[in-house]
Amino acid sequence: MKVIKINLSKNSYNVYIKQNLLESVGSHIKEFNLGNFAIILASRSVFTFYKNKIEKSFAKFPHSIIVLPDGETAKTQASLFKIIQGIIKLDKLNRKVFIVCMGGGTVGDVGGFASSVYKRGIPYVQVPTTLLAQIDASIGGKTAIDLKEAKNILGAFYQPKAVFVDPGFLNTLKKKQISEGLAEAVKYAVIKSSAFFSFLVINYREILSLKPSSISKVIDTCAGIKAKIVEADETEKKSIRTILNFGHTFAHALEAASKYKKVSHGEAVSLGMLYAAFLSKKAGSCGMNEIYQIRDLLKKFELPVKCKYDLKAIYKTMSYDKKNVSGRFRMVLLEAIGKVKVVDGIPEGLISKTLKEYGAFI
Repeated sequence: MKVIKINLSKNSYNVYIKQNLLESVGSHIKEFNLGNFAIILASRSVFTFYKNKIEKSFAKFPHSIIVLPDGETAKTQASLFKIIQGIIKLDKLNRKVFIVCMGGGTVGDVGGFASSVYKRGIPYVQVPTTLLAQIDASIGGKTAIDLKEAKNILGAFYQPKAVFVDPGFLNTLKKKQISEGLAEAVKYAVIKSSAFFSFLVINYREILSLKPSSISKVIDTCAGIKAKIVEADETEKKSIRTILNFGHTFAHALEAASKYKKVSHGEAVSLGMLYAAFLSKKAGSCGMNEIYQIRDLLKKFELPVKCKYDLKAIYKTMSYDKKNVSGRFRMVLLEAIGKVKVVDGIPEGLISKTLKEYGAFI
């Protein structure tokens, strides 16, 4: 079993990576002594595919399963309170409850947030089932729900007790979902490793086909990069962790403007990275070559590089972004493949002008 340690001042934990880990995840969780009753939050697709395996894995551990919708619908106020009400019904005097988030990033986000607010915090663990969640969303303790005005606008930093990654879950995903997860892999390469970027370019066919050695390299590398960044800046107070948001300001705005229905998170990140790279070029931070490199790799992974969007809605939602400081835009700009920087006070005019020109460019 591959173990990636995340060393934090108070909330250290490990990411465990192993094929077919679902079979024994119940036993592994039991060893952590988090409580005596597990409340498993499972997306509908995970529940449909893996109900029997989940029940078998937790056969010797008292538990109950709450089924959540697939996609961003899981991250609404209604979904959050469904979870809270479910916990209240199960939380009896002789029980010490904890949460197991089993699904994509949306289940982990809302489940982690519910864990952070119920009784001012109960333990939770992550069992991510999508590539995007395995390499990114399940690690780092960012929890949140969406409002119609902006994505992830209500949330908290609340670390899990452990993350259990089973690459076997990926075999039941659609190819489109694999591509969406690879948008985050491209992000990690762009912000931290030109060597990893080259690996993605050379091995994209094997990665898309889920060749075990190639997909393991993707998971291990991305999880390792995120672990180091989270260790250095757990709650994003030093601007170190902010680089993980490369492309996400535009991406989150696009998702909110489309009411979380027309574009997935991975697709939005693909488009957002190109916008961030284009903005970087306009700001004099990088050249066109870097933009073309990113665009071509996104195409290899069958991710979108073109879209139509409502300029005013995108700009308005970008203004709500949590990274903005003192009413001024803060963005992650590209310098070279493998190197980015956080820039405060980007002029509003440059943001809006780039939005207009980007729409024509792509």
